[in-house]
Amino acid sequence: MLTVSIPASDQDRVNRRVYHARGVARYYRSHALDEAETMALLAYQPAFAGRRVLDLGVGTGRTTAFVAPLASRYTCVDFSPRMVDAVRARFPGIPSLIGDMRDLSVFDDSAFDFVLASCNLVDAVDHADRLKVFGEVRRVLRPGGLFVFSSHNRRFRDALAGPRLRWSRNPGTQAVHLWRWVRSLVNHARVRHLRRVERDYAILNDPGHDYAALHYYVDRATARRQMAAVGFRVLSEFDLSGRALGPGDEDRDSSSVLYVTERAATA
Repeated sequence: MLTVSIPASDQDRVNRRVYHARGVARYYRSHALDEAETMALLAYQPAFAGRRVLDLGVGTGRTTAFVAPLASRYTCVDFSPRMVDAVRARFPGIPSLIGDMRDLSVFDDSAFDFVLASCNLVDAVDHADRLKVFGEVRRVLRPGGLFVFSSHNRRFRDALAGPRLRWSRNPGTQAVHLWRWVRSLVNHARVRHLRRVERDYAILNDPGHDYAALHYYVDRATARRQMAAVGFRVLSEFDLSGRALGPGDEDRDSSSVLYVTERAATA
């Protein structure tokens, strides 16, 4: 276990309630990569095949099944004990640690060739802690190694929207939609006062976990500036459909963006 003593922010307190809750693993039952992850891992397979890989926020091991068999050494970390329990049950031979991505001091400098943080993991913390995460990832990643992560897109057309009731002709499905809508309304009312919209980013609750969690949103241009400031170069960006994005490409239909970045030799 990684031991950490990081003061909890409002965002931490809200998100800990979500990610440590009993039954949270059911939100991460998918065993498939999404389209963006598929395209990025195919394009950059030589960066992790036969290499040392750190998988942050591993959840229930969705990415483990695809990455671990190709890596020379694979280690995964998650903040939620319930997630780590699920990974250990599914992959008993995989090193799985409970820990905080803001403090990776258990790992040596340049210990990894490839670091993965899927499912918008880095958005679970506030702005100052996000920069701590990037700094820690840079430290444990060798020069020239890749950091692949996804992040909520501030330009997404529905980023600021509240709960909406979905409709279905199936009565059973509609009952589930109605229950989740009511749950979302309750969560939204409880959390929305903690929403923040700043010049360069926003902290928002969203449909993930029925509006109970707070996530960081950033546009692609700002994300590139952030990464450059902490010593990374963005190599590629993919929208949710797996489409590679150029600097001027429209991205408002994609709720998140996956970034492939390279650690520079110097900051």
